[in-house]
Order: sequence, then C-alpha cells, then structure tokens
Amino acid sequence: MRKATAGTFCAGPASVTIGVREPSGAQANAMPSPDSYETGESILVVDDDPDVLRIMADILSQAGYRVLPAGGGWSAIETFETAPSPPRLLVTDVIMPDLTGPVLAARLRKLRPELKVLFVSGFHDTELVQRFVGQQGFALLPKPFTPDGLLRTVREALAKNPV
Repeated sequence: MRKATAGTFCAGPASVTIGVREPSGAQANAMPSPDSYETGESILVVDDDPDVLRIMADILSQAGYRVLPAGGGWSAIETFETAPSPPRLLVTDVIMPDLTGPVLAARLRKLRPELKVLFVSGFHDTELVQRFVGQQGFALLPKPFTPDGLLRTVREALAKNPV
C-alpha cells in the first residue's frame, strides 16, 4: 500500500478514496514508529466495505499485528470460531447489513468474555452508537481516522481491562 494523496490510497493499479485522514502539521511529525506499538497481537477486523477492510488490515499488519479480516458479521463469527488462536481484540464497523457491530460483539463475547472491542463508525453520533458503544464502555474510533489514530486506539483498547 502506498499513499498517494490525503485520503487516497493506492493498492496496486487502482486507487481508492476512503474515510482515512492523513495527519498534518504537528500530528505528522509526532507519529510514532510501528516499533513503539505492542505487536504480534491477534485482531479480528470486520467491515462490510472491502476497501476500508483492506486498508485497516494493511495498516495493522504493517504495524506487526496478526490480522484476521472479515467482510461482515457472519463471516467474522466463522473466522473467530476457526482461528488457530483466539483474537484478543475485535475491531468492527458499527453499521453493517448482516449483523451490527454491537450484536457481533455480544455474540463473540459470549464465547470469549475477555475479548476487547473497538468500534469504528462514520455514524458516531447516532443513537445506536451511543447506546451500544458509549454506554457499554467500549472504545470508539470515529471515521475518518488517520493510520496513527487507528494504531493508537487499537493499542489503548488492548491495554484496557475488558468491560
């Protein structure tokens, strides 16, 4: 993955514009290296938008995380159940057509209560997000986000005690 312009990422011959912001000014200079992150953790990443899923997976993989990508809720459940080692963190979109992120998180936490959860959403002010994310004490990363914002929030979610 190479970055072309702010919010535009190139992966192979095609470029895709998604809700990921490039840091500017002091933010760009303050970006820590991937070595400063706790790496090697297994993370289940779920988004129904294949471009967003690929970019999140690329960012996390390049930082040294073991990424288990899934294109929706049901696929995530299958990936979770068949993973050679259980992921420590679920990073999921909130609004998806097959299962919402909160429903997915509830199902997976019944199987593994210590699973940590990070919700990612472009609809962070909606009642659904506030009810199931904010009130439950889960982490939320609003879209658009920077690669560093994703990595920092993932690290914080992994360090947090489970709800």
